Amino acid sequence: MPELPEVTVIVNQLDRKLKGLVLESIEYDWPKKFDWAAGPERPLARRGNKWTLDLKGAKIVGVERRGKVVLIEVSKVSKVSKVSKDLTILIHLKLTGQLIYQDAKSRITGGHPIPPLNLPVPNKTTRATFTFTNQGHLYFNDVRKFGWVKIVESGKLKVENYLKELGPDALEIGLDEFKERLQKRGQARIKKLLMDQAFISGVGNIYSDEALWRAKIHPRRSAISLQPLEVRRLYEGLQKSLKLAIAKGGSSASAFVDSGGERGLYLSYAKAYHMTGRPCQRCKTKIIREKIDGRSAHFCPNCQKLR
Repeated sequence: MPELPEVTVIVNQLDRKLKGLVLESIEYDWPKKFDWAAGPERPLARRGNKWTLDLKGAKIVGVERRGKVVLIEVSKVSKVSKVSKDLTILIHLKLTGQLIYQDAKSRITGGHPIPPLNLPVPNKTTRATFTFTNQGHLYFNDVRKFGWVKIVESGKLKVENYLKELGPDALEIGLDEFKERLQKRGQARIKKLLMDQAFISGVGNIYSDEALWRAKIHPRRSAISLQPLEVRRLYEGLQKSLKLAIAKGGSSASAFVDSGGERGLYLSYAKAYHMTGRPCQRCKTKIIREKIDGRSAHFCPNCQKLR
């Protein structure tokens, strides 16, 4: 699953590409994972196994990120009342999602590379197609159908209500709030806790391993066992890992490809994730891999001792 850095990379590039474009329509084949929650009107039409949502004339205001969720802000003027209605399209790539934008002059892609991102679109994995008046299209593909699209009325309270289960963004949370949230989850294993999107949003397997290595903390440690200096090191390690990954275009081991079609370079700089059997960059002890709470954890048994 793409984590915060990977989603940040694709959001930044799609924001530059989509901003200012005008929607013609949205078509999808996946009603269970496509939720229109933007008010009483439901302008839907069905053709065969496809459903069409009429958002003709809606203008893309920008593309943002919250945790691992892509937020596309749009503004639509009603044909009847002439009143502008601001909407937010939320897209979660989950495990195997892809976003592909294509027009007559360009093609940008991001997400899981299975099926290959250079396949013609739409294809059998295409779940939603956003058509623009410039004849460009944004395709949301998902071979395993875990991802979703939701359309809600804009406004902080409405959007936040739809994302109410997400914790603070991992890049926006401050040290004091990080400490407070750790104290409330005392007995939780720190590796699992960092990946809990209700604790903080945006962190998964890769960057939890990286942050714990930087902080010299064993992934099986409980939150309550961490000393103040360790908490500070963990917070700083998480921030450094995420910011470095964004700068390097994300990770390629997570099967993520950015919206320029390039694999991220972050793993060239990784210290623990997918480094099994390689020497720790601090002490030269071999990095090991263990299953913890059903997920793989990569760490140095010498630097990150279980206390």
